[in-house]
Amino acid sequence: MKKTINLFVLSIIITVANGNLASSCTYKRNRNHRLIAHCENQGFTSVPRNLRRDIYELILSNNSIHMLKNNSFINYSKMERLILTRNNISVVHEDAFSGLNSLKVLKVNDNLINITIIPKGVFRHLSNLIVLDISRNKKPLHLNISFIYPDVTFSTLNRLQNLSIDLFMFPVFRSGFTALQDLNVLNFDTCYLHNGSRFKLLNSTFENFSPNLKELYISGCRNFFLMENGLLEYFPNLKFLDLSKSYVHLYQALRILHPFQNKNMSVINFHHISDNKINENDFPYSVIITEELMKYLRTICIEALDLSKAGIVDYQQNSLFSFKRPECFKTFIISANRLPATTLDHYMQVVKFFKSAINIKVYDFSYLSVDYIHPVFLNVYHPRVLNYFPEITKTHQIPLLFTFSIPSSIEFLRFTHIQIAFTSASFTCTNTSLKYLDVSFGVYQNYPDFTDDCGKQLEYLDVSGIPVTIITFPLIFMPKLSILKMTNARIDQGILKGKQWMNFRAPDLRKIDISFNNLWTLEETTFLDQPNISHLNMSNNLFRTIPTLVTKLQKLESLDLSNNLISSIDEIIRCSLDKMMISNRRLILNLNNNALVCSCDTLDFLLWFAKTKVTFKNGDTYNCTMSKGKQAVLREVIQNNEKYFSDCKATIWLYVGIILVASAFGIFIPLSLIYNYRWKIILYMYRKVRHVVEKNLHENYMYDAYVSYEDRSVAWIQKFLLPKIEEEWGLKVCLHDRDLLPGDLTADAKAESIQQSRHVVFIITEHFTEGKWGRFEIERAKYEKYTTNLRKIIVILQNIQIKDIPDEIINISNDVCFIELPLDENEAGDNTDYQSQWLRLKALLYVN
Repeated sequence: MKKTINLFVLSIIITVANGNLASSCTYKRNRNHRLIAHCENQGFTSVPRNLRRDIYELILSNNSIHMLKNNSFINYSKMERLILTRNNISVVHEDAFSGLNSLKVLKVNDNLINITIIPKGVFRHLSNLIVLDISRNKKPLHLNISFIYPDVTFSTLNRLQNLSIDLFMFPVFRSGFTALQDLNVLNFDTCYLHNGSRFKLLNSTFENFSPNLKELYISGCRNFFLMENGLLEYFPNLKFLDLSKSYVHLYQALRILHPFQNKNMSVINFHHISDNKINENDFPYSVIITEELMKYLRTICIEALDLSKAGIVDYQQNSLFSFKRPECFKTFIISANRLPATTLDHYMQVVKFFKSAINIKVYDFSYLSVDYIHPVFLNVYHPRVLNYFPEITKTHQIPLLFTFSIPSSIEFLRFTHIQIAFTSASFTCTNTSLKYLDVSFGVYQNYPDFTDDCGKQLEYLDVSGIPVTIITFPLIFMPKLSILKMTNARIDQGILKGKQWMNFRAPDLRKIDISFNNLWTLEETTFLDQPNISHLNMSNNLFRTIPTLVTKLQKLESLDLSNNLISSIDEIIRCSLDKMMISNRRLILNLNNNALVCSCDTLDFLLWFAKTKVTFKNGDTYNCTMSKGKQAVLREVIQNNEKYFSDCKATIWLYVGIILVASAFGIFIPLSLIYNYRWKIILYMYRKVRHVVEKNLHENYMYDAYVSYEDRSVAWIQKFLLPKIEEEWGLKVCLHDRDLLPGDLTADAKAESIQQSRHVVFIITEHFTEGKWGRFEIERAKYEKYTTNLRKIIVILQNIQIKDIPDEIINISNDVCFIELPLDENEAGDNTDYQSQWLRLKALLYVN
């Protein structure tokens, strides 16, 4: 009796526990007002029994259900969708799905189910099931023996239309699969095939599948394996063939297309079908397309073809672009191959193709002639979706005159990252539908020329990576252009040369990206006087303050100024940002990784930061520099402003007192000072007047900086300094070992080089004064600083104590900018401080 009572109490506890867990589920309705139970990530160990019985969909993913017991879903007879992904399910009882006669979609992927041992009648209750995903489950222990798929188990699903399953070595699909006559989609989601044990996908592999199959996906097979040429002959009505990222080699892929000669297909996806780890005599890594290889593909009427990253390096006459029915094309992607496209023959084949491809909408001809790491690929099914970010690994430039007539049907066109040095490029349009144009990171001697019609429908334009000094935008009208990208375009060089770097009409322009351009000012440009700009990205530049032109952008919703040199925001800008916030009801400002300062001088900005309704992206992570160079979290400083800035008012009164005392002596001291220092004053005024005159005359310098150093610093200069200043920052420096001509008098040559330099940089180590010319260069720099137009003397201290700094430098320390950089990058310590020193050096060299 006692045992019976204990069991009864235990059952009550379990019921209550399940009820509490079930109560953690949430209910929502979809667009058709069907009820969905969200029970994911709730720690369930079994299927909850007390949910609402009228649920349309039950989502139980990411729980801890290891077993599906009989009658687990008996209460949910109206349910049509069941999601059981990622639950570690390993056991499924025969009547687990009892009562689910209305179920149409079942997903049990990403579990531990061994499909060979599940009960044969487990699916017999699912008479109306249309979609089954049982992929990414337990793989067999022995991969090199025949894997017999349980055809009797699947044969009860006679209404199944979509099946996702894993593809194992030596697959055997027996006669039970003939019952799946409604099957339209067969997706082998995870692939374990490889070229071991003489494996080959045989012609007979799919003989028991429905001939009505429309879509076949064998993607992600990252190992090479062989296929017999008749593999697809049992799918005469196939419309979608996807072998993307399956390294079967393009030769094999083109040969298995023979059943589809002169037929219509929607998509053929051969993206990344060849790989550099496949390089044999019969299957070389470098593929040359021939007329023989194209004999099947060229006869097919294809709507979308993806041949990106297929290892193609060249193509013969009447091969790659010689389709019998080019008018069928809507999407053609051939990016990330090593095609040269440099000969007249190649060019004429493309022109001929486009004259006949009258319905094409998307064409991607990017990342050609060189290898790239992670290029940005288009999705052949959704061409406007980009997948990865580009990084150049090696470049090679080939001169070419390029003229491209854009078909009227095309909407999406990419010619990005083509390392072919076009002497000129011309795009002509007639009755265009072009909405998306990307010509970024190309190599042009003259900027591409566009006819007026090219801009009529254009909504997106990317000209990043093309130096603005060669850009001459035509005065074309772009009434629908809403997004413009001009990153890495060296706009700073255009500003230095006084060039109006953008000049076109785009009244609907809303989003602009001009990041990574070394910009420090935009005051003289009229380009950003566009009335509808809502998103402006000016990150990774050299702005010390927010440009005042921002106040004119009344519809601004997002402003990105991260990774600049901004120390605070002045009152005019603050008021303008508050007004934008009120009118637009939304404004996101990104000031991350700037040189913000927390001091009495910036107290007004700090108080505004605390009370404004402007949203600061990652605002809680901003740091600021306190007195004595100490870093602090901006939010914490603002919250304790009385602690940090209690002496600000006292400081003001101190200033007032000092001014009054100074005024008392102001009558007597000036006369004596003027008399005693009359010659220095005359010299100072002379130097100032001369500085203004030379500035107005636009005095030019041969070098941006003269670098003085001793022999032990040569390795550091070669490894760290030159790559930063000359390669990354685009400045020119003078090194006496490299730039002074042999035979010239060394003293005269050094003096002349210093005179022709905007700044002088001394790299001071403990051995600097042992050098032959160090003291001479210091004296010469002092002379140029005080008598001519030398802008700055910059001293880089490397592993040196103060007592070892030359006296000549100490004597002019008030006129010298000091920077500490270690000889060995491993000694840098705090990486943030190390990077800030480089950033400070960059600012000193850029700003006069």
